[in-house]
Amino acid sequence: MLRSHERAGFGRPVFFVLLFAAFLPACYSRDYNQAMAANVALLSDLCDKLADYSKADFMLEDHKVTSEEMGEFYYAFNKASAFSASTPREASRHSHKDFDKMLVAYENFVHAADEYRLRTAPDAAALAGLMSQRDQVKHLAGRVTQDLHDESKS
Repeated sequence: MLRSHERAGFGRPVFFVLLFAAFLPACYSRDYNQAMAANVALLSDLCDKLADYSKADFMLEDHKVTSEEMGEFYYAFNKASAFSASTPREASRHSHKDFDKMLVAYENFVHAADEYRLRTAPDAAALAGLMSQRDQVKHLAGRVTQDLHDESKS
């Protein structure tokens, strides 16, 4: 039988889990610039891919893009949002603020593109709107990249 003072002792797995949890934010903080740049690059590349899908009326070789195939765009958003939420110490940085704006723009673009995918016929005006949303995400990606560059000089 364990006594209360033995439960979270140095040899107990719970101790190591708590220790790891305590240092996890520090790991993210140390690699913030690298992780942020990777998230920005991924979302930016996926924006281009989604724009290409939109221009091709969501046709891939012999089939229309499915909801399951759209999952990669939503998954990337969820992963990037989790990264943003895991870096509260950096929330006051310009790069973090602009990244959060980029996340909102990316999410809006993905939802709009998914709605466009479900249309029965192509719509030039809607497609132009999607390209404008893509351009907004790309613009914000550039701002985050510039912010990271400026912050590394400080």
